[in-house]
This record gives sequence, C-alpha cells and structure tokens, in this order.
Amino acid sequence: DQMVPGTNYGMFNDLGVYGVPRAVRERKRWDAVTAMRNMEAYTRSVGGYHFMYADTFLSREEFEEMFDLTAYEIVRKKYQAEGAFPHVYEKTKPEIDIVAVGKAYMDPLS
Repeated sequence: DQMVPGTNYGMFNDLGVYGVPRAVRERKRWDAVTAMRNMEAYTRSVGGYHFMYADTFLSREEFEEMFDLTAYEIVRKKYQAEGAFPHVYEKTKPEIDIVAVGKAYMDPLS
C-alpha cells in the first residue's frame, strides 16, 4: 500500500544525485554503475519507483518488478503500438552499453 498511514494520500520523493563524486575528485577508483544499481536495488526494496525522465540501470526483469506493466501492455497491444513505438523500458535504458563503458573508464589512474 502506498498511502501514508491514517491519511488519504501517498508520499513520494524524487531524489536526484548531481556533481562529481569525492572519489573521482580525489582520482580514486569509483564504480558509478555499481553505485547506481545499488541505489535502484534499495529503491525497489522499499517499494519505490524510478522516475521516467532519466536513464535506468535496471534490467528488463527488474524494471518489470518495479512497475506493474499489465495495463500498459494491454493498451500497447490494443492500439497496435508494438513495433510502431519503443517500449517504455527501451526509452529509459541507456542508449549505449553503459556498464561496459563504465568498466572501461572506472579506473582514472590506468
């Protein structure tokens, strides 16, 4: 249940993390992909949601665990959107293999 106990409303927070991590400023090893995936795992564990305006590092399975796509899939099929428009997951995952890119540039001293 997403309602605040004893009320008729739910409470949501939109957390954005910006800036250069301290480890990067100090030229130390920092794994951005793992940090983001850990944040997404925590968000799922507490019943939270990823906001759709930003890239996600969730796998398709994790994305479907976070969001109930039942109605979305019915509407996509009903209006023949499959093949005509990208799936919402495809719109939020990075356009490049960010995991591979992150691993390639994770160590600033190499």
